Amino acid sequence: MKHLAGRNGSKEESHVSRRRSATVSRPAASRWVLTLFVLATCCVSTAVAAKKNILLVVLTHGDDYVAIAPLIARAAAEGHTVDYAMFTGVQDLAGIEGSPARAEALCGAKALGVKDMFVMRGPAGESFDAIAAIAERLITIIDQTKPDVVVTWGPDGLTGHPRHILVSNVVTRVFQQRRLVAAAPRKLYYIAYPESRFAEKPDFGRLSEQVFGTVSDDLITTTTDGRRYLTQARAAIACHTLAQGGYASSAAWRQAWIDHTTKTLGGTVFLRRVFPAVGQRETDIFDGL
Repeated sequence: MKHLAGRNGSKEESHVSRRRSATVSRPAASRWVLTLFVLATCCVSTAVAAKKNILLVVLTHGDDYVAIAPLIARAAAEGHTVDYAMFTGVQDLAGIEGSPARAEALCGAKALGVKDMFVMRGPAGESFDAIAAIAERLITIIDQTKPDVVVTWGPDGLTGHPRHILVSNVVTRVFQQRRLVAAAPRKLYYIAYPESRFAEKPDFGRLSEQVFGTVSDDLITTTTDGRRYLTQARAAIACHTLAQGGYASSAAWRQAWIDHTTKTLGGTVFLRRVFPAVGQRETDIFDGL
């Protein structure tokens, strides 16, 4: 009986052991699969997080970046490279190396996190020679910086300034003639202030830093929330003690731009995506890159 009991006991013990082994192995396998999933997810997330892009902002004067300051500050804070190129006329003293106006432009660029600032002063006017010179310099800057995204003025130059409009035109032409550059940018945006945010009805002949050219809201494709970066925007605006832009004083100019940025626009930057055309709204200029 002991022998039989032992055999039966052994069989029962063996059966129980197998059941326990199976019971233990299933959770272990599940944990192993979960571990692999977590590792794979982390790797993918890390790869996505590590994807950084290059933004080139192409405007005209040393203080123009205040028009989209929260966007620049946000892109830089998120680890993207931001470069700023300005094509001044001969009247803008920011075009002169070592001038107080240049120092203010550099101060503001630093406050926003700009990596490199490129300056071309002149030639004066809107002649074919001026257009060709700006285009040639812009192509060189694009080849050097290799931007993924370019942001510039819209057709109205925002303030109607002839030099703003000229720069917008040249940037657009260079972007759409992609064989001109070694590494063509993938997206082009225009700065677009929505008409719903500005009560004044713009007079096409009298745009200024007080009455902007605006864009119908339904044509705006991209909105970027820059509310967390208003401190940097204010710091950049504060750098400019010489700019007046048609205001009674530099202090009035600075306060006006702080109000535009923080109150009228509410820390949001509005853009219109030009190339490639887009049929849906965006919240990030780096989407799809």
